[in-house]
Amino acid sequence: MARTIRVTKWLGPVPAVAVCSHCGREFKVPLALLKQTTNAQESLRKQFAEHRCPDGAEAKSSEAEAK
Repeated sequence: MARTIRVTKWLGPVPAVAVCSHCGREFKVPLALLKQTTNAQESLRKQFAEHRCPDGAEAKSSEAEAK
């Protein structure tokens, strides 16, 4: 399964929290960046791009989704 980022919490039109669809890691936008949508989106995108899923992460995220 390819990893993707999925926004899980919005503050109005601004994405505030997202998760990796592969490993389930959560990414949060710093409060200072929540004022502008583009800054919040870029923060989440950068955090996602820089993270590495741990070995065996696919099995862990599949188990979490089943619960």
